[in-house]
Amino acid sequence: LKQQSSKPPPLSSLCFATEAMFWLAIPVALFLFKGKIAAVLAPILGSIDASRTTFRGHLMTAVFAAIYAIPLEFVGLAAVKRPAYLIALWSNVLTLLWTLKANYGAPPFPEVTSFSISQLKATAQNAMERLKPWLQQAMNGPDFHWLFFVLIFLTAYPSIIVVAIIGRRSLWSVGTYASKNMQENRLWKMFEPTWTKLKAREADVMQYATLAEVLLGIWLTISLLLPTRQILACMLYWNFLRTRYQVPRSQPAHAKAWRHLGDMVAPVTSKVPILNKPIDMAKAWFNPQMQ
Repeated sequence: LKQQSSKPPPLSSLCFATEAMFWLAIPVALFLFKGKIAAVLAPILGSIDASRTTFRGHLMTAVFAAIYAIPLEFVGLAAVKRPAYLIALWSNVLTLLWTLKANYGAPPFPEVTSFSISQLKATAQNAMERLKPWLQQAMNGPDFHWLFFVLIFLTAYPSIIVVAIIGRRSLWSVGTYASKNMQENRLWKMFEPTWTKLKAREADVMQYATLAEVLLGIWLTISLLLPTRQILACMLYWNFLRTRYQVPRSQPAHAKAWRHLGDMVAPVTSKVPILNKPIDMAKAWFNPQMQ
């Protein structure tokens, strides 16, 4: 038997591993030096208009969501779709993080003074205890839930439904801000008639948006039977829907959407009563409503 000589790994593999380690090092460095970074950025961030920054973030999300929705693949620009999808989602993540910081302050994190196992465990426990009040406050607002929504789909297959949902929400934030603070802006004056029509049908738009959230969960469940199944995304998203149903702020809209779907499938369940069993199980899982 010939002894196989050990070959060095391909250069491309080494480059990929180096690049992966580099990107992993960034959050570690940010965490270790967060105190010094915060001290440097505090004067800069303190002078920034929080509302205007949020407006710009949502504007970027709405613009790139619209670019993704355009069928550019028919004109040979399919390569634009994936970057537009990622920019729309990442701009929304950063905007939501900024909004949470502006509304509730930065989440409290303890300083790491030692890297021993016992010290890291104690630091983690201390961090959770200090985070609880902040989380309880932040979870009462919609931004925390929508941050969870966007993070679910950052690594998932691109979906026009996901882009439509976050794009609609960002468009509403842009229109609300611009109608109050940018009445004389030339671009806003061009869009204002469309915004006026949308605003007049706000109840219908919100109802369809909520229905899209529910239909996305149903589609993720059906797609488990397809090669493009996304098991983790499906599980996380149904937990998102459960939270949206239970939180008093969004519960009426989601209850209405589920009743609408129930009316649509009622003729089928009346003829196939066995289908009522999984529906009843789903109802029990969604309840009780949070107080």
